[in-house]
Amino acid sequence: MSSDDWVMRVGGLAKCYHIYEQPRDRLKQFVMPRLRRSVGLSAKSYFREFWALRDVGFEVRRGEAVGIVGRNGSGKSTLLQLVCGTLNPTAGDVEVRGRVAALLELGSGFNPEFSGRENVYLNATLLGLTTEEIDARFDEIAAFANIGRFIEQPVKTYSSGMFVRLAFAVIAHVDADILVIDEALAVGDVFFQQKCMRFLKRFRENGGSLLLVSHDTAAVLSMCEKALLLSPMDQRKPYFGGAEEVCKVYLEDLYADPSRGNPGADADDVGAGAPLQTVFRGEPEAPAMYSVSPFNQEARAFGEGKATIVDAGFFDADGRRLNALKAEDRVSLRIEVNVHQRVVFPAFGFMLKNRHGEFLFTEGTDSTFRSHGLCFEAGQKAVANFEFDMPQLIQGVYTVNVAFAEGLGHEHQQQHWLHDALVLEVLRSRQVHGYCGVHGLVSRIELGGEHG
Repeated sequence: MSSDDWVMRVGGLAKCYHIYEQPRDRLKQFVMPRLRRSVGLSAKSYFREFWALRDVGFEVRRGEAVGIVGRNGSGKSTLLQLVCGTLNPTAGDVEVRGRVAALLELGSGFNPEFSGRENVYLNATLLGLTTEEIDARFDEIAAFANIGRFIEQPVKTYSSGMFVRLAFAVIAHVDADILVIDEALAVGDVFFQQKCMRFLKRFRENGGSLLLVSHDTAAVLSMCEKALLLSPMDQRKPYFGGAEEVCKVYLEDLYADPSRGNPGADADDVGAGAPLQTVFRGEPEAPAMYSVSPFNQEARAFGEGKATIVDAGFFDADGRRLNALKAEDRVSLRIEVNVHQRVVFPAFGFMLKNRHGEFLFTEGTDSTFRSHGLCFEAGQKAVANFEFDMPQLIQGVYTVNVAFAEGLGHEHQQQHWLHDALVLEVLRSRQVHGYCGVHGLVSRIELGGEHG
């Protein structure tokens, strides 16, 4: 990649706000410095400075994704407004090559009294499209947003999820060179989040660049090559580098923050009076609880049609369908198909995805039954059962793809693939980093005498 192949370049960027202790100080600042200078006195300030950002520099190249991480109050939203031109910097420069489209604060750029249709035209016009171009793309925008008749209603009646759907649909259809996305996507439902992730993947494959703000380091690591860490002014200078290294530093800073406090007992009391060898054994962690949606046969699908998946779901050992289950339960994921034409070397499969559309794990019958020489005939019904212990999933919403194919290995021809046929929602689980916990974990701590 050429060193000159950049689409956004930021250097020495800073933003300072004037903070007034009382409303009358603002009037004093407007009048008094002029009066003092007119009588030969030095000017006096009636405000204190607050530097939201200082000395920020980074570069985004064509086709590259850059993440921005940092705790609340570190200046992430201010930075996005500066690079988008909605704020003027106190110092520094922002150079941009191409069109920038941004999804910032929820509802920004929308007039609450206008309908969704009117706001599409308003927002797309602000992003550089002509009325004729918007006319030609409106149906695609409406289809992407998928909010039905609400497109004709005032957006003040919209839920936060509908706001995001419409706003993202607009920026996805304005031929932007750079997309700037704040945490707004976090309010969308899991299906729309995955739809957006698929779009962003195609966008980058076609040479688009992405600037993404997120507290979710997993999302930054999975989507971005580089990242920028912003910290409060009294802690660390802005740090730009590889996404993995920046996320490590971010977590180190997060857990080193003294404001987190110590939830434990007084340090003088910890371990007091412990005998020579003491063993503390923790109780097994409560398993995560999940709800399971009904099978969605109308989910987005593709395939050649020699068979149709007519049912999928989780079942217990007695064959009862489960609409709720917990981690470590022994369950069976059952996939049922109706065969319409002869299928040689049939194969069933399923994939568990997180809200970003990443596959956490996939399983299939291909390698297990390859030597059996299976063949399904037209008119038959076939059922596959995958038995396993439910994993300990971390907080969030997950979806399950199910698929039926013909052929061996990489020669698979998909006959029916259903995206998001099932939804797993975590009702109770740990709220830590990662996606899953260890199965059947029991913790033990041993405390001995003084070390030598």
